[in-house]
Amino acid sequence: MEKEQFLITLGGRVRCRRCQAKAKNSGLQCLLPAITAKRVCRVHGGLSQGPITPEGKERCRAAKTIHGERTQEAIEQFRSKMLELQNIETLARSVGVIIGPKTKGRKQDEHL
Repeated sequence: MEKEQFLITLGGRVRCRRCQAKAKNSGLQCLLPAITAKRVCRVHGGLSQGPITPEGKERCRAAKTIHGERTQEAIEQFRSKMLELQNIETLARSVGVIIGPKTKGRKQDEHL
């Protein structure tokens, strides 16, 4: 199916470029008008300019985020703290300080 290049809006009074993005699941073309001098609409990245300055580009490169939420260093720190907490809980259970169900969470390998 050919992508439509133009979109008629406001009851046929305005003719503008149509967003060229397509949906992954249905394959249909976006219904929004494209940003001026761009191929896509604001929803599909027409307004995004990304980092412009060298400092901004370096900060983006150094972040190394996954899904924009946490850095790899933060994930490793969280894992090590959770392992430490599990070891403390195991020790407390062996001494008899903690009685009851174990803390929910991912089970660690037996050899750790």
